[in-house]
Amino acid sequence: MTRRMVVVSVGSYHLPFDRLGEWMEPWITRHSEVRVVMQHGPGRPVAGAENHDVLPYLGLLELCRTADAVVLQGGAGGVMDMRAIGRLPIVVPRVPVHDEVVDEHQLIFTDQAERLGAVHRATSREQLWAALDGMLGGQLESHAPTPAPTPGIAAAIELLAAPPARISGRVRARRMSHSIRMILGRRH
Repeated sequence: MTRRMVVVSVGSYHLPFDRLGEWMEPWITRHSEVRVVMQHGPGRPVAGAENHDVLPYLGLLELCRTADAVVLQGGAGGVMDMRAIGRLPIVVPRVPVHDEVVDEHQLIFTDQAERLGAVHRATSREQLWAALDGMLGGQLESHAPTPAPTPGIAAAIELLAAPPARISGRVRARRMSHSIRMILGRRH
């Protein structure tokens, strides 16, 4: 049987987010059979976890693809990354009270993202633990289909997928001549 895995990331923000690690430590102690990969950033390492200051972006995405559950700080970038790979993350918003962030934007964003069904939001240690237990127990969804692209994005994808039409040698030569004149400073 493969060992279950939870990936936790505080993101790339320059301020520590030790509260998330403090919430995770008791859960990790109770679930020693689960591999917890923790990207703690400038904060302190988390007891019982496989700790990393920073993980390479593609490596982090690959871990998240294969994880049984993903926990993130409440930034929009991480949420968009997870949704792009079909993950429904648990998010814990940073709050200004603990000097984790400068304002309440993560509280506002994660509230709206949860209303849209894009994330599972945890604003307390107990909510985080319940969400993790629910994901590992199969009662809480951890995967979501990648949303269909909007009409504008779909049109851009279609346009980029089609090879460009070949231009004639005469037009190519005229464009190259113009480019060379621009580079050399002759604009005539």
